[in-house]
Amino acid sequence: MTEETAEHLFKRQLRQRNTDSLRLTALLGGILVPFFWVLDWWVIPRYVYGTLALRAFCAVYSVLLIIGIARRRKWCERYVTQLGLSYTLAIAWSIAVMCWLHQGYESSYYAGINLVVIGVGFLFSWPTRTSVLFCSLTYLFYMAPLACGTLTIHNTANALGNQFFLIATMTITLAAQNHRYQLEQREFDGNLALQRTKASLEQAFARLQQLDRLKSQFFNNITHELRTPLTMILSPLDSLIDGELGELSPKHRRYLVPLRRNALKLLKLINNLLDVAKIEERRLQLRPVRTDLHGLLAEVVEHSRPLASRKEIEVSCEVTSTRDDLYLDLEQIERVLVNLVSNALKFTNPRGQVSITLQDAEDGVQLKVRDTGIGIAADQLERVFERFSQADGSITRRYGGTGIGLALAREVVELHGGTLTVTSTPGEGSEFTAHLWSGREHLDPALLVATAASDGAESLPAESREWTQQLIESLEFRFLDIDEATERRIAARGDDSAKGTKVLVVEDHLDVLRFIHMNLQEEHAVYLAQNGAQGLELARAERPDVIVTDYMMPEMDGVSLIRALRADKKTADIPVIMLTGKSRVDDRVAAREAGADIHLSKPFSPKELRQGIQQLLAKRGRQAAIVVREHIKSLELISAGLAHEINNPLSYIKNAVFAINSKVNKIDIALEQLDLPDSEQRRVIEKARKQIARMNDAAERGVERISEVVQLVRRYAREGYPEETSPLVLDDAIRDVGRLIAPKTESDVKIDVDLNAAGVTVRCIPDEMSQVLRNLWQNAIDAVGSTGTVRVSTQRDGNTVIYEVRDNGPGIAPENLSRIFTPFFTTKVGGKGMGLGLAITHQVVERAGGAITVDSKVGEGTTFQVRLPVAGDETTSTGAAA
Repeated sequence: MTEETAEHLFKRQLRQRNTDSLRLTALLGGILVPFFWVLDWWVIPRYVYGTLALRAFCAVYSVLLIIGIARRRKWCERYVTQLGLSYTLAIAWSIAVMCWLHQGYESSYYAGINLVVIGVGFLFSWPTRTSVLFCSLTYLFYMAPLACGTLTIHNTANALGNQFFLIATMTITLAAQNHRYQLEQREFDGNLALQRTKASLEQAFARLQQLDRLKSQFFNNITHELRTPLTMILSPLDSLIDGELGELSPKHRRYLVPLRRNALKLLKLINNLLDVAKIEERRLQLRPVRTDLHGLLAEVVEHSRPLASRKEIEVSCEVTSTRDDLYLDLEQIERVLVNLVSNALKFTNPRGQVSITLQDAEDGVQLKVRDTGIGIAADQLERVFERFSQADGSITRRYGGTGIGLALAREVVELHGGTLTVTSTPGEGSEFTAHLWSGREHLDPALLVATAASDGAESLPAESREWTQQLIESLEFRFLDIDEATERRIAARGDDSAKGTKVLVVEDHLDVLRFIHMNLQEEHAVYLAQNGAQGLELARAERPDVIVTDYMMPEMDGVSLIRALRADKKTADIPVIMLTGKSRVDDRVAAREAGADIHLSKPFSPKELRQGIQQLLAKRGRQAAIVVREHIKSLELISAGLAHEINNPLSYIKNAVFAINSKVNKIDIALEQLDLPDSEQRRVIEKARKQIARMNDAAERGVERISEVVQLVRRYAREGYPEETSPLVLDDAIRDVGRLIAPKTESDVKIDVDLNAAGVTVRCIPDEMSQVLRNLWQNAIDAVGSTGTVRVSTQRDGNTVIYEVRDNGPGIAPENLSRIFTPFFTTKVGGKGMGLGLAITHQVVERAGGAITVDSKVGEGTTFQVRLPVAGDETTSTGAAA
């Protein structure tokens, strides 16, 4: 609807209202204007006949308007504004004339003009311009004699008072009438919008009803159509499994038996969907027979107990009812009972209990199924009976299902005139109670039939119809839900000893888990888990080569599992294949972001899955080869460094030992020469002794250097060092290091120590941290030579403490800065270091929760800065600054 049309409708509605107001105004004017002639008789008797003529004129005008509106309403509606304006101005003019005849501007008749103005404001909804025109002409009628000079003012105060009140009345009336006009327009717009919305909703509702009918029809048709090909799948499968077409191998049987089982589940689901559609269209018909329910309960319990024993659940049944006048459709009631029992078994943990009771109640019986399972939250109690709804609808829900069973169970019970309710306490269990009435008076006759064909059988040939009915009536089909609820076996373990690769499969659907296991067990050692938490535990314990995981799983979904794997150093590098029915782009992106290597949508091809695993294994093999090559390079580097570092001191030791042996021989020769004077012997021996002493010092230095190299390698490998951390007062540790370094510094190196973190402690392994402090300090001294400057300082920065060592040495080349903390990398000349000091420093600082950085410019010097977190308790150091 256009805005012009809406404006037109508003004006038409306004004309209709103003027409009714004009008729009321004419009626009031036709009565009140003549009635006030009595006032004329008393106030201005001299002009009584003149005023009578004026009032008669107004009365006649009123009668004509009333008659005109009654006979020609549409014409009057068209010109209602003009008619109303002329009528009210006529009355106002007549009253103004009476003012002239009485006392002019001091006359009390001016109050009549006020009444007319107020009446117009109350009765008519005029646009502002019309209201202004009315008030202006009325005031002009009142003031015309003054303007023409025919009236004089005798009492100025009274005249001015009348003027003020008249103008104020007109102003208020104009404001009120404009406000009323705006309100009516907004009200009209609101009503119009409401009508449009209502019309739109009615159209949408009609379309929804039509779509719902089409949906139900399509739903009914497609489920019927699914039954036929499903029957043609099950029938040949039965022939194959029974060996009618030849003996099956164990491998073939392992594939075909789960296929038949899932086809039965699909047939049962289709039957449930058909019944839901029939209930919705009131087409589900009951075949009630007189029964006492005892036999049905006994059969269900008898079949449930051995199945429940697989979960170590005790099933008990107690029947105290003596009624035998229940009229029930046994097939439908059995479905209700099987659904309640299967739900109880599904949601009850091993070693729990499920009890079934049948007892008399007022005008009927109560059938109760109670379990000691997980229970249902209070806000979810009614949701369990909604179609396609479940108490836990998250992607990590523990138990599967379509959300049809309980909804269908309640509707079947209600078709029998009964009620199905539930009470539950989370963590303690649930109790479902079905109340069924005795007799058959409560049954709806429209839902009852004497005989009825089996569901969907009309679409099948006679032979198939008979076979299908036998299948539906079989115990395997009837108690399929209970069998599923109590199944705990996953898959038999094979001989994995000869298999070189491990594959972990994490999937909550047992049939899918078994299917993947069958496809992979010949090539790989396959480990199985039914939820993400179990999968993570198995991954950490077995370290598989590839993990295949589902997306939607209980306890921990697939994305959370991948994130946990990537966060653990032991499992971070294991490749993962994501299998999921969630094929949206967002889901694939989430899986990729979490760290999935391959994403396969369900249903998946086993061949594609096997190829994906082989691809990841090949990639993992290439990565392992690269790592091995890198390790070999590292070993080569370590070997070269060790050989270089040990070779030099070994040369010192060998030369020293050779020299010592030579001098000892000289001493022996001198002692053996008996004719050699004693003074000469002493001279030879003393000279040899001094040379032996010098060679011994050289040998000791070589041994000390080898010991230092061994200590560095052991420290890098963390062998034989304590792991316990304890608080260390940083400034005190630096002073101790300074005292150890000072005696060895015999050059003119200037050392400036500025410690500003008194009492600040860090948590670390003290021996390791002392080595860090000493290593950085000693490296700076070695870098500056004999005349440089080294500055050692500390300061606290919030929750961290900074240890900084700065020197003005030659600096480090830019190409070496990125490698400065790499093990066995060194810029020192041969024999001066093997490149482990800074690597160990970096490790120690990181293990203490800190960070180390280096800033260097060639020719200007180098600054090493260590940031360490401040420990919780601080001790106070009283030592003086160094």
